[in-house]
Amino acid sequence: MSNDSTFKRVSSRNSGKTFERVTLDEVDKLINRAKNGNLAAQLTLANIYETDKGLLNIGLAAMWYLEAAQNGSLEAQAKIGELYLYGVGIARDYQEAIKWLQRAADQGNATALANLAWCYQRAMGVTQDFKYAFALYRRAAELGHSSAQYNLAHMYANGRGSKKDMGEALKWFRLAADQGNSKAQLRLGVIYAKGIEVTKNEIEAVEWFRKAAEQGYDKAQFNLGHMYAKGLGVPQDDKQALKWQQLAAQQGYVRALYNLGLFYLNGRGLRQDYTQAIECFLKAAAKNYPRAMYQLAKLYLRGIGVPVDLREAYSWFKMAAEHGFTRGQYRLAQCYQEGSGIEKNLAAAFEWFQKAAKKSFRPAQYNLGRMYAAGEGVARDYIRAYGWIYVAASAGYEPATQALNKITERLNPHELTEAVQLGERLNLEYGVK
Repeated sequence: MSNDSTFKRVSSRNSGKTFERVTLDEVDKLINRAKNGNLAAQLTLANIYETDKGLLNIGLAAMWYLEAAQNGSLEAQAKIGELYLYGVGIARDYQEAIKWLQRAADQGNATALANLAWCYQRAMGVTQDFKYAFALYRRAAELGHSSAQYNLAHMYANGRGSKKDMGEALKWFRLAADQGNSKAQLRLGVIYAKGIEVTKNEIEAVEWFRKAAEQGYDKAQFNLGHMYAKGLGVPQDDKQALKWQQLAAQQGYVRALYNLGLFYLNGRGLRQDYTQAIECFLKAAAKNYPRAMYQLAKLYLRGIGVPVDLREAYSWFKMAAEHGFTRGQYRLAQCYQEGSGIEKNLAAAFEWFQKAAKKSFRPAQYNLGRMYAAGEGVARDYIRAYGWIYVAASAGYEPATQALNKITERLNPHELTEAVQLGERLNLEYGVK
């Protein structure tokens, strides 16, 4: 389930008027009037340069917004503050951004209030102040600004700038979502799908995901595809699942790329196609997605869609492991232990089993214990061997239960007591929660 747990950067770009195609002669007349200080002409030019595809020039738009702002336009003050804040069409300048945003915010402009809140939340040109950011978001939200409503809800949900209050968070998420805010729609979908301080309701979750997905929001498309794939809140439907995963993947959303690879790999909802599967996994791996790296490693290991290539499998396992993927760490340890695709290196095998073991992966805990017992890659230590195998056995890993009995035979009563105590400590820290 994909959850947009980030705040939403406020933006009013392209929120101005749009125009029928204007002639150059009309533009020249506007320029002459604007140069003579005509505020309406300055705003009209700024909007034309911002929105007219034939005359699009954000630099000129910024120039005329600045002129209009200096001429007293509240709309232009809010706009030029935003453009300075993000360096759009004009050099980024936090000091100028704060000046203009504050001026517009003091006059009650909702977009300026929301952007100023963002500055205080993110420490952009000002000292970070969550309470003040919260207050500014609240003012903008009460004026109906949807991004401010979303960010205010986020602050309530996380206890930032205010006491945590999921009731208020839900209220503001819903107000933003009802205005078509796709991030709020996604967040409501996640809340109902997981039952986060509300009664779990997968049908309602699907509807919120659908609203955001139909606006083209990739994370929502991914989640909607997931709901169809699992039959959660809707009848299970591989075709619909594939449709929404494809839409998200076309936007480069990495988890959708990976899932689409699995659809091709398993022939789910479409004809099985190893070439397409590998292409999807490669695209996801290029975006540093470790599950895709791990999947590629398995394909090379087993010769699925590609010739068997143990060295290539090792390389992909290593990349997945180095990106922190637990199963990748475990399989990399096995490569070193067995000399598969790489020269045998028991010390390296021990190191990677240990990394995976400390992430509560039972097979790694079991194998780490075995290495301690055999003195492979580390000095033999039956007490530590018992401790790690005890953790795996406590989680119900059957091979560990059998191995524990054998190691017990090698320990005297005092050592066994020490080993059990170690196992209990390790289980508290690294056992399956």
